[in-house]
Amino acid sequence: MNEKKPLDGNVWRENLKNALDIINTSESFLFSGDIDPDSVGSMLSLSLYLHQLDKKVFLILPENLGDNLDFFEKIIEYNSIKILRNKEQILAVKSEIDTVIFCDTANTKLVPHYSFIAKNILSNKPKVIEIDHHFGADSEELTDYGIKLFRKANANTEIIGKILLTYHEKYHEGPNPFDQRNIILGLITGMLGDTVGGKVIPFKEDYDYWMNLLKERLQSITRWRESDEKRNIDPKDAKFGDPQQILEYLNRLTDEQEACFNLLNDRAVLKGQIGFLNLFHSTQDDVADTCKPFDSDWFADIQNFLMNSVPEKSGCAGMVVFEGQNAEGENCFFIKLRRAVKFSGIDLRTAEDKLKELFGDLYMGGGGHAGAASFRIHPLDEKEFLEKIEKIFDFFNAGLLASSDK
Repeated sequence: MNEKKPLDGNVWRENLKNALDIINTSESFLFSGDIDPDSVGSMLSLSLYLHQLDKKVFLILPENLGDNLDFFEKIIEYNSIKILRNKEQILAVKSEIDTVIFCDTANTKLVPHYSFIAKNILSNKPKVIEIDHHFGADSEELTDYGIKLFRKANANTEIIGKILLTYHEKYHEGPNPFDQRNIILGLITGMLGDTVGGKVIPFKEDYDYWMNLLKERLQSITRWRESDEKRNIDPKDAKFGDPQQILEYLNRLTDEQEACFNLLNDRAVLKGQIGFLNLFHSTQDDVADTCKPFDSDWFADIQNFLMNSVPEKSGCAGMVVFEGQNAEGENCFFIKLRRAVKFSGIDLRTAEDKLKELFGDLYMGGGGHAGAASFRIHPLDEKEFLEKIEKIFDFFNAGLLASSDK
């Protein structure tokens, strides 16, 4: 596969035109991608519009999305969009697929059931559109053919917004996607998810353009029910009426989750200028009285908050390690790296070569952005793993020291 490169100019315009032609002529679509607010927001927003155009849509979502994204699940159910949870369900619809759309996914290792999809669907050469904003590290094109819509963006939903806007300009007799409230919710959620709630914005002009447009549309089309003899008035918090309400919903924790978060956040330590938190089973045993299992839906939202809080311990960057499964269901150790909100003096993707050197054949892959990267390692003895990881702290701290001396 080829490394992804951002597109612009005539190449971008031609690829976008070809993608719009495919969208217009295809009747059924299979969506897949890495599962996070930006990816799911991208898939949902575009699929809702295709559904509005009377096209058939399937979404691959191996697991429930968790309490803080449960409104996505409700939107999907309300619109009768078909969710595929496993290989059997994918296989059952393979003959119906005209076009496959991959969203917000750096490489094949992050696509749920990619090898199964490649064997049973991509082998039949359906039309393919890849939409992404991940570059560097081990980012790669997911197919060796198809239309590539790769662009520098704060979030993948910005690219989806461009697709929807351009499609409606070309086929203006159809419905306006920005008149559908749930499409707006999906786009905003993706932007908030990938910018840490609007705190980390690589491309401010683009962010301001899209957030202002979407905020205005959301406020314009959100209606609260007036009271009558049969029904009470809708309270203002009954619906998302602006991006801040969405952000507050994404950031909510129960009292029990808050207690677990505080306990684990206090366990984060400094490794030079890098914050570090170990979420392996050894830690789980220590906090079992307060925290539910780390692989539970209950803990998923807490883990996301920890990803953001650990870097702030140092004001530079942070690392969180834990056990889990990759998109293909293989057991692995995850290494999640993020920069602190107000720090930009380090490219976290540079850890990849050092990880390959340290772990050799145990290295499974990874990538992301300069400010947020994720890597995967085949499981090994925890003590041995943690000893090797110390070299990553040395690597980053040495680079930071050299930078400060210049």
